[in-house]
Amino acid sequence: MLHADVESHSPAQHCYSMRLALPFSTLLREYEGFPLELLPDPETVDPDERVPIEVVHELLGGAIEITGDPDLGLKAARKLEIGDIGALEYAAGSAATVGAALEVIARYMALVNDALRVEWEMHHERVILRMHSAVPLPRAAEDFELGAFAQAASFRQSEGYNPSYEVHFMHPEPKDTSEYALSFPHGRPRFGQPTSAFVLSRELFERPMPTADPKLHEVIRKHADVLLSELPDNASFTGRVRDLLMAELRGGNPTAPHIAQQLHISSRTLTRKLEQEGTTFKGELENLRKQLARGYVGGTDLTLSEIAFLLGFSQVAAFHRAFKRWTGKTPMEYRRGTD
Repeated sequence: MLHADVESHSPAQHCYSMRLALPFSTLLREYEGFPLELLPDPETVDPDERVPIEVVHELLGGAIEITGDPDLGLKAARKLEIGDIGALEYAAGSAATVGAALEVIARYMALVNDALRVEWEMHHERVILRMHSAVPLPRAAEDFELGAFAQAASFRQSEGYNPSYEVHFMHPEPKDTSEYALSFPHGRPRFGQPTSAFVLSRELFERPMPTADPKLHEVIRKHADVLLSELPDNASFTGRVRDLLMAELRGGNPTAPHIAQQLHISSRTLTRKLEQEGTTFKGELENLRKQLARGYVGGTDLTLSEIAFLLGFSQVAAFHRAFKRWTGKTPMEYRRGTD
């Protein structure tokens, strides 16, 4: 399933760390008759080896076809044990608060998945933790992504403390949801949502981490910074552009010349680098606005004028027209449909 030639992939391809693939290898060994020669040996594989995401998704589809089990993502996530996610996990687990841990996860996510961007928004007494993937996720991959997050969080919460939360999936609700109850025992799954997300209480966000360790945290952060600097330079170029666009959208200057200036390159070089990764500046800006707009309209109580401002539109009418073009619905029609 996951045994593939990963040495020749282009550095511009988005990649997973093998740390995210090994739980599937462990799980699939339990399926009678599954060809073991397709699986990597957990004892010899380098857990920090990089695997193109498209390859993993293709092999995951094959594994589902062989086993007939569409819930492989959820079941693999439950195979994770403490320490399996490496430096990212230890840096987050040793942070002072849950919010600080999320900041660490957002900064170092590229260590295990360079296509995933994590961000959150505060809304009165709740926090919406969104997960934006630059690569479309099949159901099993999205299930694993959210299930792994919940599994890792469960390792480091106080005994007897079981806060309720919502977990949002972009894929439609499956006929059988029993495995979701096992993976998210205190969560309420919601399907067909604009983005993959967790909705948490503000109290949980501000809660001290029971495994906080300032000295260990400092050491692990330095180690994670080194690992991050060693990743292929252009593996996350599009992600860097998207991060800068995100910062500039809110009343800034989300233009190609300005972003190129921040990256200390020419506009022509910006265009060329994005083309090498199969995208364009205009396309990234449009996709980012579209993705954020669906999340803001469908998952928050922000007014349309507030959303228009956050997305860099000078007028609400311009945002209204763009949203109708993106979704086929007006913002209010879309909001009513996600209530």
